[in-house]
Amino acid sequence: MPTVSKLGKELIKDINVTITELRSSGLLRDEMGVSQQIINGDILEISYCGKNDTSRIVFDKHITCSKLMDTLLAGRQYNILFYDKSLLQAEFFVSTNAVLKERLVFIKKHNRIWSIDEIDQYDALDEDWFSEEPGIPIMIRIDYDPDNHKECDHAVAHLTLSNHESCRIPLKNAVTFSEFVRFVLLHFYDIKLNVPNYRFSGADSITDLEKKMIHMSWN
Repeated sequence: MPTVSKLGKELIKDINVTITELRSSGLLRDEMGVSQQIINGDILEISYCGKNDTSRIVFDKHITCSKLMDTLLAGRQYNILFYDKSLLQAEFFVSTNAVLKERLVFIKKHNRIWSIDEIDQYDALDEDWFSEEPGIPIMIRIDYDPDNHKECDHAVAHLTLSNHESCRIPLKNAVTFSEFVRFVLLHFYDIKLNVPNYRFSGADSITDLEKKMIHMSWN
């Protein structure tokens, strides 16, 4: 089997270190570990164990959030399942020294923030708190896809909200697993991680024209 590149090893380490902190903080309900395999001779695919074709339901734009979540939960199609049954998927395709493609997805059935203590109380009573009125579903997806770049229409790195097919908000560059988890926890749960910040090096993928649009950047 071909040797995993330094970049591949860094990505795998970033995922494992982040999951370790989440686990120790009591924020996880389930985790599927890291899957790695070489495809097409020299491309490393990094994802989660047990990934199968049902995971592609996240691209279905014509189903309810409940149907989407029920399918993913039943098949355990996620890297991590947070304590409140929101889930996160990550997938990277890496060459020797570059990320070729990535997808990061966060899905939460409702916008109410349940505390760990509240959920523990419901679980102790054997009550299905997750079936409560879902409120407003949350779904965000980050893609890095240079092969399909179309300036100002399909940025190399972009953020999609609510699975809307024409929503591609330009991002400065690809996003690492720990950055995405940090973003999700801070902005949806008001939780800060202590995990060291790992970011991709190299030139940004956003173009000068895309920088003139509303976009997302960071230092």
